Amino acid sequence: MFKDYQKYLSTSMKVYLFVLVIIFILKLVGLDYFGIDYNSSLIKLIDSYIDKPIIFRIVQCLLLFLQLYLLAIITTKKKQNKFEILVVTIINLYISSLLMEYKLRYLYTISSIIIFIIYFLIKRIKIKRIIFVVVANIILQAISAITRNNSFVEYSFTLSIVLNIDYMILLFMWSKIVKESDQICMTHQLHGSYSQKKKNLFQSRKKLQRNFQNNIELFKEKSKEEKLTIIIFIILSTLWNVLAVLLVLFIAFLNDTLIECIFILSSFWLSKGSFGKSFHFDSMLICFIVSNLSYFVLNRITAPLGISIIIPVLLGVGLSYVTSKFVKKTYKPLYRGMPEEIFEDTMSKVTEKDSVKYKICKEFYIDNESDLSLSFKYNYSVPGIRKIKERINDKIKGLN
Repeated sequence: MFKDYQKYLSTSMKVYLFVLVIIFILKLVGLDYFGIDYNSSLIKLIDSYIDKPIIFRIVQCLLLFLQLYLLAIITTKKKQNKFEILVVTIINLYISSLLMEYKLRYLYTISSIIIFIIYFLIKRIKIKRIIFVVVANIILQAISAITRNNSFVEYSFTLSIVLNIDYMILLFMWSKIVKESDQICMTHQLHGSYSQKKKNLFQSRKKLQRNFQNNIELFKEKSKEEKLTIIIFIILSTLWNVLAVLLVLFIAFLNDTLIECIFILSSFWLSKGSFGKSFHFDSMLICFIVSNLSYFVLNRITAPLGISIIIPVLLGVGLSYVTSKFVKKTYKPLYRGMPEEIFEDTMSKVTEKDSVKYKICKEFYIDNESDLSLSFKYNYSVPGIRKIKERINDKIKGLN
C-alpha cells in the first residue's frame, strides 16, 4: 500500500506549506489563533526535564545534528558521513557557547549559516544549491516561528523543542523527496515543466467546461418530472453531505478537537485529487458511519494544534491516500499531454522506472519528443521506438 509513499510525502509537504502560509497571513492581519499552547501538559512536562543542564545540552546537540544531517541530504541528495556532521555540530555548539558567554547569542544563526556554507563549499557542492537550501530554510523557519510563537523575541528552549517538532518532520519529508529526485526543487520533479503544467491546467479547464455544457444540454432535454427528480436529488445530497460534515465537527467539538478536525478535513479535501478517486461504499448510511468513525479516531490520535500543525495535516492527507487505495483503477493507454502523475502511476505497473522503455515513453508522451529524435538518442529504428510504445500500451490494456 505504501510503495508510492513519495507521492504521500510530497502531497503532505505541499498541503502543509499551503496551510502554513494561510495561517501566516491570518497572523499578519491580527487573527492569532494558531500559536503554541504554553499551558499544554506536554510543554510543562518538557520544562520539568529541560531544567537540568546536561539534558539541555544533549537535546540541543541531538537536534542540531539531525537538522544538519537532513539539510546535508537535501543539499547533496545522498547519505552523509555522520562523523563529519558530528564535527560540524560540535563546532557549532562551541561557537554558540562563546557567543552566549559574550552575550552575542543573536549572532548564532549567522555563524551557523556561515559554517554550513563553508562545509558544503569544501564538499564541492554548487553554490546555487547551497544558497537555495539556506534561503528556503531561513524563510521556512521565520514564517513558522512568527506564526507559532507569541513571544518571538523571548528565547525559550522548550519553545525551540516544540517548534522543532514540525520543522524536523518537514526536513525529513523534504530529504526523502529530494534524495530520489533529479531536482532539488521537488515541485519541478513531481509535476514536470511549467509549460507542461500550464498545458495540463488548460486541458482540465476545457474538459470541465465541456462536461458542464454537456450536462446542461442533457438537463434541458429531460422531461419536467426528470428535471424535478434531479433537482431534489442534488438538494438532498447536498444536505446529506453538509449534515455529515456538521456531525463530524460537532463530535470534534465535544472532544475539544474542533480546530484539529478542521485541519484534518481541510487537508483531506486539499489532497483528494492527488491520489485519484476516494473510495465510497454503495450504501450512503455505511459511508456516513465509517466517515464519522474515521474522523473520530483521527481526532483522538492527532497532536493538539498548540503543539503541532503538521501532524493533523499528515493525518488528513493520509486519510485521502488510504481511501484512494481501495478504489479499483481503470488504466487508460498512454497519450500525449497526459498528467505526469498519472503517467508515473500507470508506468509503475508495467515497467521499472530506470528502464529504457520508461524513459522512451516519458520523453515521448510527457516531454513531447519525436520518434525520430528518440531513435537517434537510444539507437533504435523509428519502427522499433513505435513497437516499444505499442507493447507498453498493450501491457496497460492487460491491467484492466
